[in-house]
Amino acid sequence: MKKGILLCCHGSKNPDGINDTVQLLRFFKKKKKNYTVKIGYLEILKPTIKDQLEFFFSKKFDYLLLVPAMLFSGNHVTKDIPKILNNLKKNYKIKPKVFINPPLLKSKKIFNVIQKNLIKSLKIMDRKKDGLIVVASKTINFKAKSEINCFTKKIAMKNKFNFYKEILVTLNKKNLEKDLNKLNSKYKKFLILPLFLFRGSLLEHLRSVVKEINEQKKNKFILCSHLNDYKKIYNVINNLIKY
Repeated sequence: MKKGILLCCHGSKNPDGINDTVQLLRFFKKKKKNYTVKIGYLEILKPTIKDQLEFFFSKKFDYLLLVPAMLFSGNHVTKDIPKILNNLKKNYKIKPKVFINPPLLKSKKIFNVIQKNLIKSLKIMDRKKDGLIVVASKTINFKAKSEINCFTKKIAMKNKFNFYKEILVTLNKKNLEKDLNKLNSKYKKFLILPLFLFRGSLLEHLRSVVKEINEQKKNKFILCSHLNDYKKIYNVINNLIKY
């Protein structure tokens, strides 16, 4: 039986972000030796998801797993990837059995991975006087917004923060700066948790804005690292795979 895995990523111009996706791909290739593993991008980069799907369909694979390397159930997961797949299916009489993996937040393991990312920063926080800010990419998808909101509440409750808030960001740095500056002034410091799987412009902007504000306001913000342990991320994704 010919079995394939297609790792589906958004795509970025950022070289570090591209390297991050390749690093995750390497884990899949190392661990899934009985599969042909490839990577495809929704936009900006090649090969595209469509290009890679055409490879698997034209080579008459029996089984194909699409793995969105994405955290939440946004439009990319729920609409864009299925649309590309369904459009391609029309061109082939013989098709593999195709399964689409859910996003990472559907795994209970992702919470523990993120929690461990917070440990060092939590040691210097006073959670009665400080707040928690979760930063994620802006989405219009209601389900994704609900997932981000529920996750923010869960991580705040786990770590006993009295104040918590999620901020959904675009590439507009001025809006991000406004959102951070208007946070409740009664809290001494804020721990910022970026929910980004890979490095890119959004994370760069967040780091830049936090640095600028901290220079003015005496380190008001403590910025955690993004989810950069791709061995753990692979394990989370593998936990979601239904064979």
